Amino acid sequence: MIRYLVSLISLTLTLNTYALVDYSQAESSSAPSKARARAPRKASGMIQRSAPSKATSGSGSSIFGGDFELKALYDHQSISESQASGSFQKLTLSGHFQTQYNLYMDFSYWAATSELRNNDGEDESLENEKGRLKFIVGFNWLRFGSAQEMATVDIYGGALFKGSGGVASTRTDKVIGIETSKRFYNFALALGYEYHITGTPGAETESEIGNINLLKTSLGWMVSNDISFTLEGGMVTLAKSESTDRVNKIDEETEFSYVKPSVILGLSPNVGLEMGGVFRTRRAQNTNSLVSAKLWNIPGAYGNSLFAGLKIRI
Repeated sequence: MIRYLVSLISLTLTLNTYALVDYSQAESSSAPSKARARAPRKASGMIQRSAPSKATSGSGSSIFGGDFELKALYDHQSISESQASGSFQKLTLSGHFQTQYNLYMDFSYWAATSELRNNDGEDESLENEKGRLKFIVGFNWLRFGSAQEMATVDIYGGALFKGSGGVASTRTDKVIGIETSKRFYNFALALGYEYHITGTPGAETESEIGNINLLKTSLGWMVSNDISFTLEGGMVTLAKSESTDRVNKIDEETEFSYVKPSVILGLSPNVGLEMGGVFRTRRAQNTNSLVSAKLWNIPGAYGNSLFAGLKIRI
């Protein structure tokens, strides 16, 4: 009897041992393999949606064979200086076209309405004043790292063409620059340097200036597919004019700085609402003389401003 009982217990333990082994093999061969197969697809989708437009090489789905972005911004600025005071409203249309060949093009053009008074009390109001055209051609020099940790270096050059007078400058400036950025998943850090080789103004009433140095850095944070923030800071240095036969000129070096926070709200997969402002953190010592230099394309030159507009991606 005892011998049969021992045999029955041994048989039961043996069956239970085999059952545990079979169960553990099913867990290790099926469930984890499915989890490993799904994870990369979910992560890659998130990275592609949050990648910046300049860092993408273009998927070929665009009608132009690249990525095209169009932006329209309305900017309002109040000016209170001894040489001029009033308000300045500017409507800027800009675009960015990223090709599949590591080349990209940027353009911008603005029109303005101003209600300014000079130091003599004369009204200088202008409506629908044409601005200046800026055209840039850039080259994606370096791209390395995975999409979520990509580092980039871009070099570019172009020109800022002269306007028709009024509030727009009548000089033509050549532009060269370099920009580098680093991606940290949903964060991005960028540093750029831009150099303007200024020309001679065509109007005698416009002040001549030296070359312009612009050093800027920016931080971007993509909270979700519909909300993203950017914070840009810049320092501007204007060299003095070297002309000896011109009366209206800037005869001393000028420096000022600014911060530019903005938020982009996604209205649809290809349309976003951008809002923000430019706030001057360091005031130029000779701001009054800068009004006649017509630096409306330089952020923070004449004070604080607010802007809002739409961004469309094709």
